[in-house]
Amino acid sequence: MDFNQYFTNQQLEATLQDFVSQYPNLAQLSELGRSHEDRPIWLLTLTNQKTGPDTDKPAVWIDANIHATEITGTTTSLCIAHALLSGYGREERSTRLLDNSVYYIVPRLNPDGAALGMADNPRYIRSGVRPYPFAEMQEGLHAQDIDGDGRILQMRIPDPNGEWKISSLDARLLEKRAPDEHGGQYYRLFNEGLLEDFDGYLIKVPRPYQGLDFNRNFPSQWRPENEQAGAGPYPGSEPEIRAAIAFITSHPNINIALTYHTFSRVILRPYGTKPDDEMPTNDLWVFKKMGEIGTALTGYRSVSTFHDFKYHPKEVITGVFDDWMYDTLGVFAFTVEQWDLPTEAGIQERKFMDWFRAHPHEEDLQILKWVDEHIGKDGYVDWYPFEHPQLGKVELGGWNFMYTWRNPPLSLVGAEAERNLPFALALGDMLPRLSLHTLETKSLGNGKTYLNLVVENTGFLPTCTSEQGRTRKAGRTVRVELELPEGVRLLSGRRKVDLDHLAGRSGRLEATMIWTSSPTDNRARCEWVLTGPSGAQVGVHVLSDRAGSLHSLVTLP
Repeated sequence: MDFNQYFTNQQLEATLQDFVSQYPNLAQLSELGRSHEDRPIWLLTLTNQKTGPDTDKPAVWIDANIHATEITGTTTSLCIAHALLSGYGREERSTRLLDNSVYYIVPRLNPDGAALGMADNPRYIRSGVRPYPFAEMQEGLHAQDIDGDGRILQMRIPDPNGEWKISSLDARLLEKRAPDEHGGQYYRLFNEGLLEDFDGYLIKVPRPYQGLDFNRNFPSQWRPENEQAGAGPYPGSEPEIRAAIAFITSHPNINIALTYHTFSRVILRPYGTKPDDEMPTNDLWVFKKMGEIGTALTGYRSVSTFHDFKYHPKEVITGVFDDWMYDTLGVFAFTVEQWDLPTEAGIQERKFMDWFRAHPHEEDLQILKWVDEHIGKDGYVDWYPFEHPQLGKVELGGWNFMYTWRNPPLSLVGAEAERNLPFALALGDMLPRLSLHTLETKSLGNGKTYLNLVVENTGFLPTCTSEQGRTRKAGRTVRVELELPEGVRLLSGRRKVDLDHLAGRSGRLEATMIWTSSPTDNRARCEWVLTGPSGAQVGVHVLSDRAGSLHSLVTLP
């Protein structure tokens, strides 16, 4: 497949249908739910059905495009699905992952917003298309394509009180006017757009007409509109988010989650609302270890949202996906911010949010030169005059944000998708996974049979996923149930046995060769004595919400 493309809703559906058609035993397509405008939200379930149903296997959840214009993640999700499917039977890892685990992939959680952002006459909104918080547009400037060229650029207006001036480095750029500077040609800078209720004098920046932010609508520490803009009237109020919540909470086999956003080339981990020392220590170590692997495989930095990615140093955001997944369900969840124009232009190790507030103007020129060389005139558009129907003579031009800052240009989106593939597959190899270490019978004579079972967790994560998962009781403990046919009865042992949770290797990240031991706390054992006729078959079911389930038949000797 060619992944140097962005997929419309129609192209996305056709691609998913092709996956299912070509790999009927590995791929199943269903609707996660319906959007506000009644579009399907597609869910692709990837696992080998011949080795058991998806609900009997540990799972990775992947979603993308929760924010309307962040369409890179859709391509990435399809790239991951394609790699797993096309690699099955040819590559050891893809085969192992689909035989033993499941990937739930939602390539586009927000089909309405994506359709609007990719339209011929686009609107760039945050998430949902329904008016919120008010039914009518508020007074002020609303961004839109006003000259019909299919782009929403920038708009500059000469004004002696403006805070921008022509750059001394390149006349196409603008740079900030100094605090003590007077007497030059200055400009006000806006998004291209039209004004609602314009009185001819005041240009206000209103609340967005479609002001929902789906990544503020999850239940974790949700706050109302006066405290958290865009959060919706109540947690899960939006059908797209409600559908995700309903599926995830009814599938406790999900242990790890990735949600793809843009931009900054960073792997974000919880919490966004409190410091690392308020997280269970071992979970923090696991998050950091996973993040280190992510950095090694993608080149993205891995950081705490609270410590390193605040929009404002004294404010936090709430109701977000990864915090909800971890705090409520104990799932190791990451927000992956793909693509980053400054990084691509060679600006390294900058502070993520602080850089946008203040950085050397020379770096603006560095970025512009990269865009000129790799994107061309559609990346940064030379200013041109336009007769605005309300403001009169203005100039349009500047950054074409959609395919420079928000998403990579078409020539690079495939590479950005491929960059994220190894990490998504590596996480699948960290899942907890039940296995039969021993299952044996021995005749004791007189119609009696000794049955011995040793089950173990062969995965990196424990069968509770995390300490938070254990605390929240998000998944049931490992248990064994015997299915006894007619004529077979137990002489010792119980038909249903609770084995508690089994450890994974993640519980010993602090261990070193200097001072360590490796107990078999990933194993549990059960013994029974049964009586029954020779040849009778006893069902042995080892059940776990998080680590998968095993079903075996034992024939009495």
